[in-house]
Amino acid sequence: MEKTQIITIGRRCGSGGRIIGKTLAQKLGLPFYDKELITEAAKQSGLCDKFMENFEETPTASLLYSLVMNAQQGGFYMGKPIELVAYEAQINAVRAAAAKGPCVIVGRCADYILKDDYDVVSVFITASKEFRAARVMEMDGCSEKDAYAKLARVDKARASYHNYHAETKWGSSDSYELCIQSDRLPFEAAADLIDSYIKSRK
Repeated sequence: MEKTQIITIGRRCGSGGRIIGKTLAQKLGLPFYDKELITEAAKQSGLCDKFMENFEETPTASLLYSLVMNAQQGGFYMGKPIELVAYEAQINAVRAAAAKGPCVIVGRCADYILKDDYDVVSVFITASKEFRAARVMEMDGCSEKDAYAKLARVDKARASYHNYHAETKWGSSDSYELCIQSDRLPFEAAADLIDSYIKSRK
């Protein structure tokens, strides 16, 4: 039986990965999931959206450390350590989205979570620091110094989250089927490239 195809997008901060993923979903006529998964996970867990967003964006050297610290400080929700509740909620939200059919999912360790049950096309979007910093400066209206600080902070958080929960290394070319340098071509062309790859893929 042929597995349902799911396209996952990993990305460095400021690389335009979310825009590329959304453009690809529109071209293919597929549902697109990004912030929607945070909202769904929050609903499932009973935790607020902001907590779920901060949970993923905060670097964590070890989930076990967080669980132990919360156990000592009484950080439980519905009888479980709050970090475990948040992580399980995100896993369930990713699986629920994939169960609905082919789609494009940005982030959330979706490539790893779904790898055994779906035909996952994993893509990673990167770009030079200069290009990404310039985009952050434009989007956030911040200084160059603050833009570079944000790149470092967000990418560290994403790498920490992914590398703890998955067996693959975040951002490493060996971890993905396709890696794209988004400062070398327009975002729409990058979406077209992914589309072409999927059509040619065996």
